[in-house]
Amino acid sequence: MAYGDVSVVSMMPELTNSIDDDSGSSPWTSLPTDIVEHALALLPFPYIFQVRSICKKWNSLIFCSQFQEASLRCPVPWGQFYSPRIGWKGGASPLVTWQSYNLSEGKWVSMPQFEFPTFARKFSWNLIAANGGLFCFGASDARRLLVCNPMTKRWKELLPVSLDSKAPIISHMIVDEQRNSYDILFLAEMLPADLILKSGAYCSGEFYCLTRHFLTGRYTIVILDLTMLRWRDNNIRIPEGFENYPYIVACSGQVHLVSGSSEATDTMPMASIGIFRLDPNLSSWEKVSEYSNFQFLRSTGAIYGCGAHGSKIYVVTYAYDMWIAVYNISTGIWEEPIKGNFYDMKDIFETKFSFQPNLRVAP
Repeated sequence: MAYGDVSVVSMMPELTNSIDDDSGSSPWTSLPTDIVEHALALLPFPYIFQVRSICKKWNSLIFCSQFQEASLRCPVPWGQFYSPRIGWKGGASPLVTWQSYNLSEGKWVSMPQFEFPTFARKFSWNLIAANGGLFCFGASDARRLLVCNPMTKRWKELLPVSLDSKAPIISHMIVDEQRNSYDILFLAEMLPADLILKSGAYCSGEFYCLTRHFLTGRYTIVILDLTMLRWRDNNIRIPEGFENYPYIVACSGQVHLVSGSSEATDTMPMASIGIFRLDPNLSSWEKVSEYSNFQFLRSTGAIYGCGAHGSKIYVVTYAYDMWIAVYNISTGIWEEPIKGNFYDMKDIFETKFSFQPNLRVAP
């Protein structure tokens, strides 16, 4: 059963009847609200979304500031997640279904469904950025923006942006949880001539862009100083021999490159995947790890995407079932690759973002 499914109520009829008892005899109804909030805050994610369906009072708890504060003090960690695919459930249903890979527990999790606001359903939307528990969706006209907290199901429509929809664009969210604010960064028409944006990573006030030369096909890293809003003078080449489907990510306060080796085999498009750490002062790369798991590499014709959360870097294949491999920077160990199952999802639009559940941050 998917987490967040309201059918969980049928599994706990005695508890449901006890809470909904109008006679006032239920011990649950006599408990002080702060005790209930603290008890529910101890539940690990995503079970909190199952108990929401017990009664209206519990369903409204996650919107309560006291409960949100209690969840922050909770010793049960909610874990780190990667959100691989999001899609419509199919048919006439406005519900959006999505699944995430739990980086903490090494398993796939079905997340609580949500739906777009009524006014937004006439547009086609793509997830263009995510950070700090928020999703940013861009409409097909490349100007309308929606920000959503999928946990609280709160939405906000932002002012339209003026961008040339034909220009190559990279978007990124920078969330300040202390101030409960966020910035959305768009890079369009700012890039030096003849360079095409491929991916980007924010680290220590600078935005690192992986680019490809329009004519030569050569990959380089260019760095944008967000304080001065100007490009740094030095461009950094990516390591030779690792130029297949490169991605750049920020992990543990440092910039890393993830790329497939240029060497192919009879059964695999790349012999291995390398992870390199950038020294921005020396403009040089240090190889952190090289991954050659046959089962994982055989499943893909390309690296579909990768990202980082906490001390972990994840790599996802382009295959439909989307195998995922996770490397832990802290331990230097690759976890056993896992594949997903998305065959019940329709009209899928794919994502390459990490996700950290957060009840406090507002769109």
